[in-house]
Amino acid sequence: MDRLVIYVFGQFRLNTDTQLLSCVDSSIRLQPKIYRLLLFFLRNPGRLISKADLLNEVWQGRIVEDTSVRLAINSLRKALHDEIRAPRYILTSTKNGYQFLAEVKIVTEKNDAYLDSVLRFHETPQRQLPYPQSSRQIALTELVDAFRSVHGGQRKLVFLKGKQGRGKTRLIEEFLHEIAACDFDVLRSRCVFLGKAAEPFMPILEALERRCLKSGGDWLIERLFRVAPTWLYPLLGTLSEETLKSLCPKILHMTTGRMLREGADLFESLAENKPFIVIVDNSQWCDEFTLDLLNLLAFRCSPAKLLVVIGYRPDITSATAFINVMRQELEPRNLCFSLTLDDADAINSLESKIEPLNPREHSLQ
Repeated sequence: MDRLVIYVFGQFRLNTDTQLLSCVDSSIRLQPKIYRLLLFFLRNPGRLISKADLLNEVWQGRIVEDTSVRLAINSLRKALHDEIRAPRYILTSTKNGYQFLAEVKIVTEKNDAYLDSVLRFHETPQRQLPYPQSSRQIALTELVDAFRSVHGGQRKLVFLKGKQGRGKTRLIEEFLHEIAACDFDVLRSRCVFLGKAAEPFMPILEALERRCLKSGGDWLIERLFRVAPTWLYPLLGTLSEETLKSLCPKILHMTTGRMLREGADLFESLAENKPFIVIVDNSQWCDEFTLDLLNLLAFRCSPAKLLVVIGYRPDITSATAFINVMRQELEPRNLCFSLTLDDADAINSLESKIEPLNPREHSLQ
């Protein structure tokens, strides 16, 4: 008898004994060819798989048309609820092949304790959870998958939309705890309603100022001085007299356009060696200059381990109109993806406590 193997990835598991693909409390039996295709991907996560590889392993060397391969890939995407424009599982590399993006865990019958926990999670419809299984859990999985892509050098921008009280901030806390064991830096900012009195780049400047004033913030001041001096000038309260004197010659001809370029250079330099996460919450009140910066960061082509999360409410504001335009421009280019917390995700009395992330571990918070 063959050894029982279960492949666990994202919200799914594939049981090689029953050949069932399961998600939460539902299971489907894949067509034999689609099952072999998924199994091949799961055995080669992260690897770029060519058409020749697929024909050899899935079609067993038979010559088939390109259309047959594409239809099989599309059928598998449909089973995984994956989107070609914002893939979580199967990435198409034009003219090169396909890549399975999600982390895959392999469980055998010898892993009794872990196997039992996997089966309980996926097969108990009425299990007790802090939150109902809904868009909240899916969003958390997608954020973790995005971080995994960023860790591999692919920048990501995420739009996180939800009405007031739907738990956007709580979701971000859960996400940061999910990846807490990893090495990354995070800069968190929150917009407030100020009308036309908002200073350009205000939420980002305030977040940087808080970090510069903390113990050990000298390295960030030095980085600003070297890479983005126009961003250092608004932070006068953090500077020594000597630094201010040296800064003045650097900021002649200071404009918002120059700040935009230097701001993008700054965040890319911070994301050069390890993942850097920029979180902008309540962006429905964001100033247009900050949104311009985030948009530029998404469009740039240079390598950066950068994850940008834009949380906002669907209120009718000039900022949400700008965000919608950003999405329309970025989504067709696969430069962003969107998450929505629906009404079922409202925080209630069953909500679990999530402690704030330890700032000593991720010093830019």
